[in-house]
Amino acid sequence: MQAKPKAASPAAEDLRDERAIFVHVVETFPETLRLSELIRDLGDPEDFGERDRIERAVRELVRGGVLFRSESVVLPTRTALRSYELLVEAA
Repeated sequence: MQAKPKAASPAAEDLRDERAIFVHVVETFPETLRLSELIRDLGDPEDFGERDRIERAVRELVRGGVLFRSESVVLPTRTALRSYELLVEAA
């Protein structure tokens, strides 16, 4: 009998969401993104679960210092832009 693949843990899902949002915000920069646009781009704005997971990931990325949020605007920090440049664009 074949084993079922394990479902991702909530922590793993959170990291996946944070990575996706980080990359999207950095690659969209210098365009200004509103949180509502980010939700529309990466999820279903009508689905509470989708909105909640994206808002939670944005909060964690702000707390980690890689995103800046003012009211509804979400921007990458200088640290995020430089880190992305070093880790992704150089590869």
